[in-house]
Amino acid sequence: MSTPLSGKLALVTGASAGIGRATALALAEAGARIIATGRRKVELESLARQCGGAGIEIVAGDLNDARFALELAERARSVDILVNNAGILKYAPLLDMTNSDCEDMFRTNVLASFRITMAVARSMVELRRGHIIVMTSIAAREVYRLDVVYCATKHALSAFARGLRLELQGHGIKVTEIAPGMVDTDIRAGSDHPGVIAALKSRTFEALIPAEVAAAVVYAAGAEPNCCPDLIELRPQGSAA
Repeated sequence: MSTPLSGKLALVTGASAGIGRATALALAEAGARIIATGRRKVELESLARQCGGAGIEIVAGDLNDARFALELAERARSVDILVNNAGILKYAPLLDMTNSDCEDMFRTNVLASFRITMAVARSMVELRRGHIIVMTSIAAREVYRLDVVYCATKHALSAFARGLRLELQGHGIKVTEIAPGMVDTDIRAGSDHPGVIAALKSRTFEALIPAEVAAAVVYAAGAEPNCCPDLIELRPQGSAA
């Protein structure tokens, strides 16, 4: 039976957990073949088993490693969809943030995303087709206490996505930015500042779950050829400020 993404090949980064894992599962259910990458091999193997093993290839590695990123892009030369999802987050008051914290977030959220996207985009230009889906955040348009550096990385990634759209649309390539609000994942596990813990406990709304974000990816990837969802913002009900 034909499904919306039958015959498509998707590369999903950050697929070992959270939004990336849910996205790989949702795209596979929609009929796509998957190349799933992330740093944790055991979790990727679990993902492959959950997908039934068929139609999914796992590639463990760190996108901060330029050599690995180029090898991955070569492996995905015929990819139809890139879901650029890998990212890290550390909450803390700005003056308590270390240089290392800042560098780590910019390195992973911006520079590694740039590296893999540029490599995959060059192959898409040669094929004159493709769809790049960039996972940013509501934080790409706002600035919040306790996550200023993360907001800065997402602002940069959003500008990158918009620039990609301008430069690649003439080559038949779509670019979609998906910007979720708070999502219930393990990304906050390393944020142990007392002020952050208190702020998270005081929230008055229920966070999104990864599957809800993954559904937006499937919608964008399955849009009609002449329809490019440029920006999809997702907020938990009751979280609007």
